[in-house]
Amino acid sequence: MADLSKLKELVFASDNRACFIERDEILGRLETEMAEYDKPDKFAVIFSKLLSEISVPIHEHDYFAGRVVEALPYEGLKTANPLLNSVGHFSPDYQKVLRCGLKGIVSEIGEIAKKKGDAESKSFADNAVIVAEAVRDYCARYAKAAEDAGRDEMAKALRTVPYEPAYDFYSALQGIWILHMILSCYIGARDYAFGNFDQYMLAFYEKALADGKTEEELTELLAGFMIKANEIGGRTAHNYNVKPIMCPSSKQYLNIGGETPNKFSTVCLKAAELSNLSQPEIVVRLKPDADTAFTEQVFRSLAVLTDKMNVYNYDLIVQSLLDRGVRADIAKDFTYSACCTFDLHYHNPRGEYYVPTVRIFLDILHGKEYTSVEDVLKDYTAALSEDMKNRHWIRSVENMRQTALLDSLLLTDTAMECKYAYDNDRAYCLNNYFLSGVATIGDSLMVLDKLVFKEKRYSYAEFRKILSENYENHEELRSEIQGYTRFGNDTENDRYTVMAGNAMVDAVDRLPRRENEYNIPGFYSLERENRWRDETGATPDGRKDGEPYSENQSPTYGADKSGITALLKSVAKLPFARTAGGGLNLTFSQKVSPAILKALTRAYFSMGGLHVGISVIDRKTLEDAMVNPDKYKSLTVRLYGFSEYFVSLPPWQQLAILNRTEYSV
Repeated sequence: MADLSKLKELVFASDNRACFIERDEILGRLETEMAEYDKPDKFAVIFSKLLSEISVPIHEHDYFAGRVVEALPYEGLKTANPLLNSVGHFSPDYQKVLRCGLKGIVSEIGEIAKKKGDAESKSFADNAVIVAEAVRDYCARYAKAAEDAGRDEMAKALRTVPYEPAYDFYSALQGIWILHMILSCYIGARDYAFGNFDQYMLAFYEKALADGKTEEELTELLAGFMIKANEIGGRTAHNYNVKPIMCPSSKQYLNIGGETPNKFSTVCLKAAELSNLSQPEIVVRLKPDADTAFTEQVFRSLAVLTDKMNVYNYDLIVQSLLDRGVRADIAKDFTYSACCTFDLHYHNPRGEYYVPTVRIFLDILHGKEYTSVEDVLKDYTAALSEDMKNRHWIRSVENMRQTALLDSLLLTDTAMECKYAYDNDRAYCLNNYFLSGVATIGDSLMVLDKLVFKEKRYSYAEFRKILSENYENHEELRSEIQGYTRFGNDTENDRYTVMAGNAMVDAVDRLPRRENEYNIPGFYSLERENRWRDETGATPDGRKDGEPYSENQSPTYGADKSGITALLKSVAKLPFARTAGGGLNLTFSQKVSPAILKALTRAYFSMGGLHVGISVIDRKTLEDAMVNPDKYKSLTVRLYGFSEYFVSLPPWQQLAILNRTEYSV
């Protein structure tokens, strides 16, 4: 019998050194066997052969079928074999899969291909049939295994979904899971998301209640589904002791809320509490007055789940998208698909580029002499824009179109044009530009303005030389600078960070774009503030060469000294109305009541804040975990936009978490 606690235990019993052994062995063989095969259906055939041979294991505690066989790699095995691969990073159109099945989607594609009449469209449609039928046959084998194991409901579902439409709550979840696993583990890519889950699952939930199921039964079933998400990428960090698979440390985002939260939205929160593992990350698109009961539940759950939830300001994001010309119905359906990264639900795979903002800022400062902050920012914006233009996110059609065939069926707008997921002329091309270190740059501008431009205690050349020498023999000056009131304390000095933020967003908005292209800026670092520190020289805010700079939307470590209210007032001044991505991490030294979390978040959003994610850190526990990791296998912390197992992080990242300002309320 299925058992939530036992299913959780299996997550922690897995070996993070193991590969998806069968996948890599089969693809290794097919790589040789099909080396000379050059027909347009090559990768569809490879996909079909893989699914026809892969095992269909069912564990007695599984609520849903779909499990990958793992084993330690051996010498000569090509692990994480890239013969099949994808970029991932999008929210599949699971709603259409549940409504039409892959069969219906493929049929529609076939009709469109006939009307278009070109060879390229016909090839796309032919490949779609091979891929869809491969999934059908794989699920049929799984149905037989389920039947043999006495799992009749599971067997019934797998004979239908996802090839045919789902018929009830259980079959809908089974269909989503089996596809999600295939995409992540067998094709192999990170960060597929479950999209606006509460919206497309509502009808199935209501039907289940009408058929006599209880909310408690359905909540437990959903928790079993959520626990399965933890099997995809293992428990290693993406940057440390990486699991040898194509989807290492993949993050699964499940979006709820928005303009019309419903009864099932609340069930999703309760199921997440019941599961309470690092995956999936629950993303709440919060419109506080849309449903009072839902809003109350959001903060009850946030107090329990802490680092496993993101809360976004729905109204602010929708208006930002409307201002950028996104159609209203598309704008209101926005989602996040990992790492605080924005997308337009199933309308696009997301592109992303982490801009070396602080390095470019230093290049500007050392490039010539300046006489004002305004002149610095003018050149800084131009330099940022040029950098982004030169590194624009473009996916080669030839590199990705053949290997990501299942992806292509699940991005509806593109599929209905008989185009591949990563074609550059797809219906929506969306690029996320991640802008880090905004507080470091803002505080640096403040120091320059004070010491060089206004007080003229140093000439520009003198101060630039101090930076070049990494403050050597100027420790007294550095100590003075670090004593200045910096961003995060709700003072007049915040204006410099706001100016820096606007300069960054201006650079994104200057980028040339096609009619179907949207460039979305966000203040987000994903550890670049630490990873790039050794190649980022000293900055005017007193930071030395090799030290980390500010993360995400936060002040520099330790700069915020005036309490959480002042911090939120400062951060809310950033130009979030012009962005949609990024995140703010709030760290508390002890558990916080739902009422306080609600008051803080609503006040912050009313001032123009974009996002809230929280950690509750017991410093002594974390320090002990660094010394005795085996005692803390299930301990999670909030990283930059998601939850991670603390003992899986590299030592420098564990220290970075310990360095965050802790608040008590």
